[in-house]
Amino acid sequence: MSRFFPFPPFQAFERLQIADGLLMTAQRWKSAHDYHRQRQNFHHQSLHQPGVVCGLGVSVIPAPMDVAAQYRDGRWLQVQPGIAIDLLGNPIIVSQPEPFRIQSEPPPSQSLVVYLVVSYVDPDQLRQSAGRESVQERFRIVEKTNPSELDVELCRIHLQSGEVRLQTPIDVFFPGVNELDLRYRQPVCSRPLGIVQVAQVTLGTQQDNQIASTLSQLLQAVAVLYPTLQGETEIGQMTPQFLANADLSNYDLLYLPRQYLLSFEQPVIDTLGQYLERGGVLLIVVDFEEVNLDELLAVKQELQVALDNLGDEAELIVMRQDLEVEISAIDANIAQHIQEVCYSINAVAERMGYSLEGVGSLNHQHPLRLHPFLFAQFPLINGQPLHLFNWGGIILMVGNLAQCWGLDEALTLPRETIRTAQEMGINLLHFAWHRHQLTQLQQASPFTTTASEHTQTLIEQVPVIE
Repeated sequence: MSRFFPFPPFQAFERLQIADGLLMTAQRWKSAHDYHRQRQNFHHQSLHQPGVVCGLGVSVIPAPMDVAAQYRDGRWLQVQPGIAIDLLGNPIIVSQPEPFRIQSEPPPSQSLVVYLVVSYVDPDQLRQSAGRESVQERFRIVEKTNPSELDVELCRIHLQSGEVRLQTPIDVFFPGVNELDLRYRQPVCSRPLGIVQVAQVTLGTQQDNQIASTLSQLLQAVAVLYPTLQGETEIGQMTPQFLANADLSNYDLLYLPRQYLLSFEQPVIDTLGQYLERGGVLLIVVDFEEVNLDELLAVKQELQVALDNLGDEAELIVMRQDLEVEISAIDANIAQHIQEVCYSINAVAERMGYSLEGVGSLNHQHPLRLHPFLFAQFPLINGQPLHLFNWGGIILMVGNLAQCWGLDEALTLPRETIRTAQEMGINLLHFAWHRHQLTQLQQASPFTTTASEHTQTLIEQVPVIE
């Protein structure tokens, strides 16, 4: 699950105004230095996500000999030296190994997940000895069951009830109970442009569950294939009953099978219309089988193979012409089926109060073809071509590309098929996120009624040309 770390507050900085004769007091000196600290922290908050910079490993150690005998047990850890940066941009520096004892006790016959975290301690908030010229910035290592946003996770442990003896995991990718789990440590990294969030309309069928799984795998792939964007891997599950009064404003894309859409009552249709107006994107998906395209496409493929295998002999010219005529007829039939699907989407869009202009074809400059991956031809699904149409916030996808976004049950999908499908999927996600962002950026804030003092000053300075 991707974590969204909030941006720093939209608050202007204030700095000391220097003039000759200014009396430099302790408070003014502190104010001047706090300004530079705030600017530095603001830089980290704006451009980076908090986490571990380096080091801060965690290892199981024997109990130190200088502790009381009652605490000499198998609960001791050692945090290695290292550096981290917290959510507020504060540097956390552990300069030497630090022993730590896990104290949490799971309830009887139950288990408990505890988090070992490190946090920044501002020395100004501590009681200091008088007469010291300098103070050292501190840190605090604690165990928690619910870490706060200001904590940097070092490891987590799934404690089992009874006697606890901490262990180094046999397999670091699949740690067991009472073993150190370092898989969820957040490394410091550049802040992405945004986090794309996806919801899915579901009736709770097995196919819906499979789509949710592949959608989650697609969103996980975003961080690797296109790090500028992150995917929130928790998929919103929307039933038709919930949709009637749902707030979809946080979601960039709503995955919606066409067969569900055609059965919606007007309150749900109204919700979807409002979602489109606010910049959301509906991805309406049609399976080949649903519109009887699977058989036509299979026959066309067989005829095309037969045509490609024909030789250049003169006596085969008539056969070649017959095959070409049959393929053209099937193409026309396929086009008619797809046109009927487009008509059905247009009818629902009218109920939403959303006008579909044009045929929805994607030209050479369409974002779905260009960003972030180039597509002249769309991916094939089981050898059959995907069909994409777009009318503003509505994307119609004929062909279930979702089945290629993740691992299939039998592990038979070729790597190239998965990668191509994921790249097309990321184009869909990027389009939805970008459209949502651009629409939201053009919305006026409801609470803005007067210009700020700074803006008013600039307005007064603008010369009037008569």
